Amino acid sequence: MAICRLCENDRELRNSHIISEFLYDALYNNKHQLMGIHGGGSRGWKVLQKGIREPLFCEPCEQHFNKHFETPFLAQWLRGNPLPDPWNATDLVTVQVDYTAFKLFHLSVLFRAGVSTLPTYAAVTLGPHEARLRRLLLDRNAGESWQYPVFGYAVVHHTTKRLITMITQPQRSKFGGRWCYGMMYGGAEWWVCVASDRNVEFEQMALRTDGSMPFIAVPWNEVGAVQDASSALNSASSR
Repeated sequence: MAICRLCENDRELRNSHIISEFLYDALYNNKHQLMGIHGGGSRGWKVLQKGIREPLFCEPCEQHFNKHFETPFLAQWLRGNPLPDPWNATDLVTVQVDYTAFKLFHLSVLFRAGVSTLPTYAAVTLGPHEARLRRLLLDRNAGESWQYPVFGYAVVHHTTKRLITMITQPQRSKFGGRWCYGMMYGGAEWWVCVASDRNVEFEQMALRTDGSMPFIAVPWNEVGAVQDASSALNSASSR
């Protein structure tokens, strides 16, 4: 038995995914294998059979995540296919989603990364925001659009203009003088601003309370996380 990081009860823990397993589906080959890039060894990558997991949450909390956040995101984003593919990079597209479920899905991914002890997620240090995010997730309360605003942009191939399906480890950067965390999954790079006050600059392109969200497309060779993965592979192969 151990303490669940969501409900904080002493219960048997599941081997929990940090990023939902269904987001890895498009990355698997016909042997259900995918490339996990780490930059070490002679190849710089290893074969994975499943997405990264760690004992973190009890069964009731896993079901809470699944029912209220993961299932709606799967339906709205992956099965709903709201983004054009291929995409003219000059186009601005506005998508329409369920504000509460959609926002809380992204906050749940950030929360999972923040409570993880795995080196892959070491960039995420939530401090006092960990407890606040935990409460929002338990209460299924997405708050106002300016509270932990969520911003995303599609990542497309620079020549084919097709969406790039890739999952990256978190990165931290400042927007408008406040810390934000970004991860790529589901064909987009998603950013959440983690601050106690408003970030007006960030909010301009963030998810709104009416469920609308403006999207632009960015070529993959201009996305830092993708370039970091490419550099790690090139560095390993040159040793």
